[in-house]
Amino acid sequence: MNAGTWNVTQTDGPAFSQKTVTGFEVGDKITFTVTGVNATLAASAQWWITSVSVPGTLLDQYGIYSSGTVVRTYTVTGNGGDTSLRQTFRFQVQNIGQTISVTAACLPIYSGPTNSQKLRAVQVQGSTMVAQASGAALTGAVDGAIGDAFANGGRPVTFGANGMSFNFAAEPDAGVGTRSDVTRRADDAFAALAYAGGPTKAPRVPTLERQWSLWADIRGTGWDRNNAAGDLRGTQINATAGIGYKLRPDVLVGVFAGFENFSYDFVSLAGNLKGSGGTVGGYAAWRITPMLRWDAIAGWSGLSYDGVAGTASGSFNGSRWIASTGLTGNTRVAAFVFEPSAKIYALWEHQGAWTDSLKASQASRDFATGRISAGGRVIAPWQVSATTTLSPYLGFYGDWRFATDNALPVGVPFIGISDGWSGRVTGGVNVAMAGGGSFALGGEYGGIGANYGVWTANARANWPF
Repeated sequence: MNAGTWNVTQTDGPAFSQKTVTGFEVGDKITFTVTGVNATLAASAQWWITSVSVPGTLLDQYGIYSSGTVVRTYTVTGNGGDTSLRQTFRFQVQNIGQTISVTAACLPIYSGPTNSQKLRAVQVQGSTMVAQASGAALTGAVDGAIGDAFANGGRPVTFGANGMSFNFAAEPDAGVGTRSDVTRRADDAFAALAYAGGPTKAPRVPTLERQWSLWADIRGTGWDRNNAAGDLRGTQINATAGIGYKLRPDVLVGVFAGFENFSYDFVSLAGNLKGSGGTVGGYAAWRITPMLRWDAIAGWSGLSYDGVAGTASGSFNGSRWIASTGLTGNTRVAAFVFEPSAKIYALWEHQGAWTDSLKASQASRDFATGRISAGGRVIAPWQVSATTTLSPYLGFYGDWRFATDNALPVGVPFIGISDGWSGRVTGGVNVAMAGGGSFALGGEYGGIGANYGVWTANARANWPF
């Protein structure tokens, strides 16, 4: 009970000892084991409990007047000032040769995790979600940039379910150049996404073979979870830009840089995790056939986090690696364009040790997370007039999320995103105006069949330049 020890030796006449113990909580149970040796009525031990805040109030007592062992308990009620006890036990002996020994222990009641433990849970579960969102955003951005580059300038702006990509190298009417037969067929296939006109294939716009492609991408992600374990919700913005170069007509390499900003609330933990970070990396792609391409991505991120849970708060840093690869197809059937794909990305992050505002030490942490996706979308280009083209699309993907962690929180309900399968549906419409300008409305909802939701919503406009 952190109160030291009793050690009283009888020399002449009665003697007694007492201790003051503080810091009890309501529900704590104090157990005394009292053993008397040669004890008679003249030598007694008294179970005698009084409070510090209310002197003279006898909370409980019990007299022991014989040899043997007696076990007594007292439960802290919060009444009479018993969270700080002036006397938890008083004993006295009358005669030499009579002894009393006492063992005292306190069994604390479980009153839930501390604020520092809650803050650790916010760190662990929140930063894993940040990594997942960034992985999806980065791979989606680079995937769109690769498609634009192989379209050879055919699409100045690409609209996706959770963002828009600008291809600054694109010129819808660039004139006639020299192209290989393989490149021409590939350009025809990808141009169908932007220039198809209903059941009849739209005329191909001749393009020059362009080696450089400059692009930018912005995406918004929102998470939501509401269940018995607690509420979780938050948003995240990822902005990415890069430049690509064609080593050959069917081989592309590039570099990119990105910025992310996020804020997530954990209602049941009275917590929040927010922060930002930057990313640099590179990518490569190979158009294996006119209808199939392979791509790969690698990057590094430096991140800064700020967390709070109740009265605990603190800041810590992280460094993250990302790697991704996948295959994407493209084929046209009648008036529709089908785009099947299979992708995987994985992230590895290290967070250094830190100390929160309550002086609790938070250990360093290493975790990995990622997603495997397979599915596709169908696009239905429609030339509604001589100046306007609508391209509505609808897609469905199966996602497998996975994660490992060396610092899962203890004593705190799991509130984050679980591993396993879920579905994701995408939809929207792209509107292109001849001679300048386009806009799009789109959205995505993931977590179908799981205990969470990942959503996006977009209203976007663009201009050619």
